[in-house]
Amino acid sequence: MNIMCSAAIAAGLLAAAPAYARDHAGEVAVSFCPVGQVRTYPLESRRSVQSLMLQNVLVSYDGPEPVEIVAVDIDLMAGGEVKDTRRIAGAELNSISASGPRLQASGALELMAFQFCSGALIPAETKLAGPALDHGQALLLMQQPFAYKGARDTLRVRVHAERAGQAVEASASLPINSEMSKTVFRFPMKGQWFSAVGPTPHTAHRWALPEEFAFDIVRLGDGTSSHRGAGTAFEDFYAYGADVLAAADGKVVAAVAGLAEDPATLRQPGETAEAYGERAGAYQMQLITTDPDSIGGNYVAIDHGNGEFSVYAHLKAGSVAVKVGDVVKTGQVVGKLGSSGNSTEPHLHFQVCDRPEPLKCVAIPVNFTGIELPYADYARPLQSGDIVIAE
Repeated sequence: MNIMCSAAIAAGLLAAAPAYARDHAGEVAVSFCPVGQVRTYPLESRRSVQSLMLQNVLVSYDGPEPVEIVAVDIDLMAGGEVKDTRRIAGAELNSISASGPRLQASGALELMAFQFCSGALIPAETKLAGPALDHGQALLLMQQPFAYKGARDTLRVRVHAERAGQAVEASASLPINSEMSKTVFRFPMKGQWFSAVGPTPHTAHRWALPEEFAFDIVRLGDGTSSHRGAGTAFEDFYAYGADVLAAADGKVVAAVAGLAEDPATLRQPGETAEAYGERAGAYQMQLITTDPDSIGGNYVAIDHGNGEFSVYAHLKAGSVAVKVGDVVKTGQVVGKLGSSGNSTEPHLHFQVCDRPEPLKCVAIPVNFTGIELPYADYARPLQSGDIVIAE
């Protein structure tokens, strides 16, 4: 569980047509979510090491006779040459194939619709199965991470199958985009802050499509604590009530301001991490099933005019200082840091994505300027666990 705002959030995503390719018989198809491209984030910029997360691949089948998926190859390419290949076959393929039907039976596909591009990836009538597929069935392959050195420009998925003793193959490709956001952003807070959760794969954001490159930002006091005393009141937290600033010029296209904050969501003295995790998870599930639009709490979304939108979530109740239609300048106060929505302590959830809705979008890596990372040995993109000093 993400200690700030868990990746297990649910809402319908954009209903874009999936990218696909079919074998010559038109019966095996490879589809992606998200569509159009897969984006990377630097792991070690000075040494040209990148990270990539292939979020979802669906291998679907509409032929008259059963087909057996034998292997799935994921290739990372540059200039038409294969640089890296991951083969999924045998016991690993069997295990992955079994996870899809479990998710479908549990209702998780609906609860986590944001992760699967709504009905665009897995139509309602499709039954998840595999490695053997009958007509109308599909195999779901999720969350395949890669780290590599150098440049890659294409991701290709190749499916190897057998039907009635004959080989059947299908493939599809996505361009790899290793650029940061077109918009150059200032940090949305001033002073010294802690990037508690970011795009690094060991934290939860990277595994969720809308917030893959998002940041959860807190302030630390003496030692490593984010609060004074017992931390049972929002006012105990060093970050609470701090000004949240527009990170770039733009126009406000969403502003939710009326949601209350509940101090019962904070961890209580003597409560174990495991017990708190269960309680926070139950609260999250309650929001998902009853009011998924409240997951982000009070928030502001700003359109930067180039297909990029910044989102400032979990703002303090009553603090939102802008309204839809306002034109804002970099550094203008849009609200105050709070703990509304699916939040386990006061923090700012900041993300950039391709739509203004926090859950109905695909994440974009943030191009920050004007920040100092005092414990980094060179200027680089912000990572999970960094101390940040912002002008």
